[in-house]
Amino acid sequence: MACHLLLVDDHPALTRGLAALLAQEPDLVVSGQFASGDALLEFLATAPGPTADLILLDLYLPPPLDGLTLLPRLRRGWPGLRVLVFSSAASPVLVSQVAAAGAHGFLDKSAEAGALLAAIRAVHTGQLVFPARLRAPLLPSAAAWAPASGAATPGTVAADALLRLRQLSAREREIIGLVRAGYSSRAIADQLGLTEMTVSTHRRNLLRKLGLHGVAGLVRFAHEHGL
Repeated sequence: MACHLLLVDDHPALTRGLAALLAQEPDLVVSGQFASGDALLEFLATAPGPTADLILLDLYLPPPLDGLTLLPRLRRGWPGLRVLVFSSAASPVLVSQVAAAGAHGFLDKSAEAGALLAAIRAVHTGQLVFPARLRAPLLPSAAAWAPASGAATPGTVAADALLRLRQLSAREREIIGLVRAGYSSRAIADQLGLTEMTVSTHRRNLLRKLGLHGVAGLVRFAHEHGL
C-alpha cells in the first residue's frame, strides 16, 4: 500500500529535492508541501478526510510553530498520522524531546537518500526509527542527559538553541545562512535586494536574539545548527 506524505520544511530547494526523490518511488506519494507549521495545521483542519499517512517534519520552522511545538498538537489532533522528524539538529537531548513530544522517528539531514527512504517506509509500517544509542529503553528523558555538574553539554546547547531559533524570522534565517557563506553586509544587501542598513539591522537583531557576539559567533552557530 502506498504511503502518502506531507513535507514540512521552510527551505524550498530542499523540499523540491525531496519531492523529486520521492517521485521516483512508486510506493511513496507526496500529497502536500508546507513551509510552516501554521500552513500545515490549516490544511489538516480544513481537509474533508484523511489526507496522508506520514509527515516528514523539519524542526526549524518559522515562528510561532517550530517542529517541537507542533508535534504535541499533531498527536492530539491527528493521532493516526505518523511523524518522521528530518532535521539537522541531532543532539541526544533534542532527540529525546522529539520522541517524548510524539514523533515516531528521527533522521539527521546528513543521511543518505537510501537511509531516508528506508526510514520513511519503516515509520509507515509502524516501527520507531531513532538513533541506535537511544532506542532502548524507548529513549531516556531529556533530564537524563543533563550534565551532573551543571556544565553545558552539546545536547543542552542544541536544545536551548531551538528555543532561540523560534524567534527568528524567515529573512533572519536567510541572512545568517549568507553570513555563514562569507557574504558581507553589502553583498547580502545586493543578493536580497535590501539596503545595507537593513541588513546591518537584521545582523544586530540576530546577535541579540541568539545571545551571540560578533560575526564569528554567528558563523559558528549557523554551522552547528545547519542554517
